[in-house]
Amino acid sequence: MPHTFVRGGVIYLRWKNAPGRTPKWPTTTINPETAQPWSSEKEAKKWGREQEVKAKLGLLDDPAPQGEEAEQVKEMTVAEWFAIWWVSLDVGMTSRSNYAYYFRAYVLPEWGDWPLSQITAADVNAWEQRLIAAGYKRGGVPSHARAALCTLLGDAVISKKLDSNPALRQRNRGRRSGVRAPESEKVWSTPLEGLLVAERSAVLSGRDDEFVLGVMLAFTAMRLGEALGLQRSYVKLGLLRIDWQLQKVGKVWYMLPPKDDSNRDCDIPPFLQDLLARQIKAHPDQRCPCKPRRIEGQLEQPCQGGGFVFLGPQGAHILDSNYAQRFFNPAADGRYTGPKGERSPDAKPVLVDAGEVWPGEPVPAWPRAVPREPYERPAGRGYQRRPISLGVNAASSKEKLVAFAVGQGLTRAAAEDLTREEILDRFVRPHRRADDVPVASWLPVKEWLTPHGMRHGHSTLLDGLGTPVRLRDDRMGHASPGMKRGDMRRRYTHIAKEWRAQLRKDLQGVWEQALAERAWFGRHSPVAMLDDLLRPFRERQREPIHPFAADADVVELVPAEA
Repeated sequence: MPHTFVRGGVIYLRWKNAPGRTPKWPTTTINPETAQPWSSEKEAKKWGREQEVKAKLGLLDDPAPQGEEAEQVKEMTVAEWFAIWWVSLDVGMTSRSNYAYYFRAYVLPEWGDWPLSQITAADVNAWEQRLIAAGYKRGGVPSHARAALCTLLGDAVISKKLDSNPALRQRNRGRRSGVRAPESEKVWSTPLEGLLVAERSAVLSGRDDEFVLGVMLAFTAMRLGEALGLQRSYVKLGLLRIDWQLQKVGKVWYMLPPKDDSNRDCDIPPFLQDLLARQIKAHPDQRCPCKPRRIEGQLEQPCQGGGFVFLGPQGAHILDSNYAQRFFNPAADGRYTGPKGERSPDAKPVLVDAGEVWPGEPVPAWPRAVPREPYERPAGRGYQRRPISLGVNAASSKEKLVAFAVGQGLTRAAAEDLTREEILDRFVRPHRRADDVPVASWLPVKEWLTPHGMRHGHSTLLDGLGTPVRLRDDRMGHASPGMKRGDMRRRYTHIAKEWRAQLRKDLQGVWEQALAERAWFGRHSPVAMLDDLLRPFRERQREPIHPFAADADVVELVPAEA
């Protein structure tokens, strides 16, 4: 009886061969009739049953060779080698998932039927160029797919299946100019830009949570998965303990070790300690809905549930792509992402009510104007009145309205005691606006900035502060050249507590500078937590700093006073 199993999103079929034929239990990930990966386990089992029936009746083609013919074994194909190689692959769950995607979508459909020895470097180069001609960015799918094929064939060389690796890119060969798109350069943020993006993200979400999350990314260099996987018990006095990153593989949330096992302590200055304390206090009973369960025979295990610092409005984990597309990217670019998450200069701009507190509160987007073409304002009753950043409206269910009220600070018991109309009157309808409100569009803070770009910005900041290399790399979760495990320099260089104390002091000063520069644009904010931090500037206890001064960050945004 044939059976199937799934690893990394790839379906494997094993079926019993005819007596005297080898292997006794063949394994394949490819449908020989279509030369494509199995579309379902049902399809694979059906084909396997047919082969077993043919084997019993002696109807299989190409009977097993006997005697001298046994030496003339058919040459192994890429698909056959992949089936052997994939089972032995020892990588993390995220890497396995990425490998599975590129092999299933690009490598096996192209190379699955090719005998290993017949692949040439010219064939691989031509395939990569076809992918580029199909519209994929040169450094994206073509590069990653070739790297996957190169890894597969490289292990075939080690296993004596090939003499050389035809997918290995030759040094000093090929195009050297025009291969890197301008946006492929890593964009990084200054502390002020990180603060502004965090504020805008919170404006778009309607919650303080995204403000705290954005500020934490800018001032700790945590990876986004590490930040979303931060549990309340890992917030210590003066530091964060980073032992996990949250990743979604398929439909399951996993708590995985940080990249390269970079478990570490991350020092935090007093202002960030206060923000995290406020965040935890605002959601004292916040726990993810994951149920404890174990997957036998697997090193990586699903999330067992727990009290997380950051969860979505409905109390579930935040998907990193949703956070980037819905909040972070529009906040950085000043325009919304496309329906598939693409970032384009022609996307709809983020429109805000210009009569509100700077930087305004979003109103429904209008199409972008086309130069030298007449523009008509979109018609429709209530077009601007509809609240867009709340996630709920008058048609929402009672359950969603209760969850929204809880997210606004009300206890669940108190929210459930209110009627739908009472929740709407108290939390939703005050956000409606008149039809004739003045609107403005956001200018970019830093185009093409990503959450990972915050890490680049923080590393640059640490260099500017003169942070010792050992402490900087420990904070970033990196291993410095010449300081790898076992090296003498790493063994004899330690992180002094005075270094940590000085870093916390320096970061506090950088924050105070960025906050004073933000106050120049306006002494109020629609984000409640930031509005409270701006109170000393309203009460004249502190004075704003001109962001265009020689000692300040320079951003091209219009202040509220203008």
